[in-house]
This record gives sequence, structure tokens and C-alpha cells, in this order.
Amino acid sequence: MNEEPFILDFDENKHAVLDPNHDDFPFKFHSKLLYAFVPKTNIDAFLDNHLHKVLGVFDTISFQPAVYEVDFNGEKINLCQAPLGAPAATQLLDWLISYGVKQVLAVGNAGALQDLPENEMLIPNKAIRDEGTSFHYMKPGQFVDLRSEFLNKIEQAVTELNLKYDEITTWTTDGFFRETPKKVAQFKQLGASTVEMECAGMAACAQFRKVDFAQILFTVDSLAKMEEYDERNWGEESHSAGLDIGSKVLLRV
Repeated sequence: MNEEPFILDFDENKHAVLDPNHDDFPFKFHSKLLYAFVPKTNIDAFLDNHLHKVLGVFDTISFQPAVYEVDFNGEKINLCQAPLGAPAATQLLDWLISYGVKQVLAVGNAGALQDLPENEMLIPNKAIRDEGTSFHYMKPGQFVDLRSEFLNKIEQAVTELNLKYDEITTWTTDGFFRETPKKVAQFKQLGASTVEMECAGMAACAQFRKVDFAQILFTVDSLAKMEEYDERNWGEESHSAGLDIGSKVLLRV
């Protein structure tokens, strides 16, 4: 009997007992998705300035996000609020992909592990898999490699907008309150500049479903000095900026 942890037993079968599109809804989403880890108030304020309509709703017991079509002078993209944590964010992403999404740009926040100012823009090219979701979409390993032609196009678009960013490695964890000094030191040694809760799971899902994925992160709190945790202002300034930058970048790809 195999006594390895079950999470290491990856099944490559593309079909599950419950597939993402099992409900067979009449939804047809656009190919481009801006997947936003921001409060609903910021989503609403952004939509107030753009022509939009609801294309569908993802219904769970505790979170019912709408999938919006946002019209930028005739070019249309999807916008959807993303839930916290890799299991929920990846479940919704897999569902969105099943109804037509092919290019995903996520925007969100991350804790700084290095000496970085608040609201610094970063683009991960590698995610450390310290969560469980990615292991259901990819063979066991320490990292998800995000480098791709799509990532190159995202970075080119950011550059064309005259915005400054750094390419980084991010640490994806399930344990928000288990970012212990030992773990912080361990993942800093592996080169991680940030810590967040979704990137590795979403990237693994996108690769499994063969769609494009990239993420733009903005720094919020700081764990760089483990003895002096600094929550700062939780990156509030980056919420609206992330929606604005993300939509402009996605339109250029």
C-alpha cells in the first residue's frame, strides 16, 4: 500500500466526476479575463466609469461574484472579483476557463519579504508551491514556472505604459497565520520576494487547462524584518490602481 501523502498522488485525467461546466449554463465569456483580488467597492467604482453588463454569476454558499463584460471602445474583456485563497480562487478560475476564458491576468496584493516599499508593482515568474491546490493540477514539485510568451507580452505592455516593475519569485501559502520566522527565512533563501495565497494554484490550473496566465502583484504589509512586522496600510492605494493598470495591460496583449 502506498503510504505517501495523498497530495503527491497526481491524477492526469482531464475529466472529473464533477467537471467545471457540469451545469451546462448558456454562458459564453470573452477570451480575456481580468481576475481582481480587490474589494467589491473598488470593482463597483471601476465599473461606474465603464460601459458594462453582467454575463453570468458564479454561485456558492458564501460568495456569488458576477462576471462582467467591460467595453473599452468596442474591445470587450471579462472582469471578475477573485476570492481569497488558492482553493476558492482556482475553483472559480477553472469554471471561468470552462466557459471560454483563454487569457488570464490576475491583479492582487502580497506581503513583502524583502525590503520593498508599499504598493510596489511586481510580476512573478515563479511561484513556490507551499499550498495544496496546485498539486491537483500538476505533478509534485517545489515551483510553478510562470515564464511564457504571454508573460513576455504582459511585461512588454507594462513597459509601454512607462510603469516600473520587477520580476520576482513569490511564495504561495495556505497558512496565513502560519508564516513562521522559520518559513519566512526558508523561502527568502529560495529567492522569494513576496508571500500570497493564490498564485501557484491558479498558475498550475491554467497550465493544466492550457490557457495563458500571468499575475501582477502589489506589495502590502511587510515581513522583511521578522521581529518588526509592519502591516502598513494594507496596500489600499493599489486596489484601484491595479484595476486600471490591469485593464490597460490586458487590452494591449
